[in-house]
Amino acid sequence: MSSGPGWGNQPTQYVYVQHAPKPPSNGLAVAGMVLGIVGAVCSLIPLIGVFLCWLPALLGIIFGFIGLGTAKRTGGFRRVEAITAIVCGFLPIPIILFGVMILAGLGASTHSS
Repeated sequence: MSSGPGWGNQPTQYVYVQHAPKPPSNGLAVAGMVLGIVGAVCSLIPLIGVFLCWLPALLGIIFGFIGLGTAKRTGGFRRVEAITAIVCGFLPIPIILFGVMILAGLGASTHSS
């Protein structure tokens, strides 16, 4: 079996492949932002929202602070999302306090008549 003229003395060619550097990731900042927004929206639901909003809001705060630390190490990547997660995670507190004050005011005005 002949390989044809000149095949035996061809130089070997090597191909060098350079991969692009992996971009930094900060998935916890994004997850915290989503959970913080879900917690803030759940706190707007009358009566039941008080019980529904705490878990996603708390996880949003935790993930937001972890994401903020990751953003410091990666040069600020997804820093805004981490701050949004923290703010939206703390947002149910004044919303619920405002709702409780309104309900207490309505209850006091109906009982004083």
